[in-house]
Amino acid sequence: MGIKSLPINAAFKIEAYKPQASTMEIESLLSSAGVTIPDIYLRIVREMTDVEILVNQQKYVRIWGPARVLEMNEAYEVQKNIPTSLAIGDDEGGSALILMAGDHGFGLYKVGFGDLDVDDASYIAPSLEEFLINAIGIEAI
Repeated sequence: MGIKSLPINAAFKIEAYKPQASTMEIESLLSSAGVTIPDIYLRIVREMTDVEILVNQQKYVRIWGPARVLEMNEAYEVQKNIPTSLAIGDDEGGSALILMAGDHGFGLYKVGFGDLDVDDASYIAPSLEEFLINAIGIEAI
């Protein structure tokens, strides 16, 4: 099982997912995100949402659909705590996967839901694409 339009790295295995996002959900996210939404994210959610991905047969990450992104960012006040950011998933262990500007510039970071602070964010990869396709930052998960 894989994302048809993406050559994701063999270190990742899609274990579960929900149906694709609607055009309205995607447009709602694009109009209110506050950051540039990566093309790879849009390609994923046009095929499936809430994608549970097994990383190196050891740990899971989940990429949320647009509706969940909006819901979780509002519920956890992500942008209030980390301006110019957008949580797009989680590690199923209490940390959010966030697109944000941090110590390594704009990229993919991980930070605990209980301590949403730019200073506590751990760098994963320069982009979601580098993470999923080239497995850059896989050890940070």
